Amino acid sequence: MTGPWRNRKAFMLIASVLACTAVAVSIGLAYPTPVSNPALGADWRCLRSVGIVTTCRRVSHAQPMSHRLSTQPGATRQA
Repeated sequence: MTGPWRNRKAFMLIASVLACTAVAVSIGLAYPTPVSNPALGADWRCLRSVGIVTTCRRVSHAQPMSHRLSTQPGATRQA
């Protein structure tokens, strides 16, 4: 009669391990840590999420709209 009790304990242990793993992965995805990568330069921002997953994206610096309009040839302003 110890068979069903042992199976229930094993199931509960596996379920709790899977739940803890899911929580740890979701926390890792929600709060990534910044990583510096000098090979890419200052225009790139890299983040490490869960263990070995690292994503990098290019950071573009936006210019004010007035500067963009004045640098285009033939651009006229209408008041």
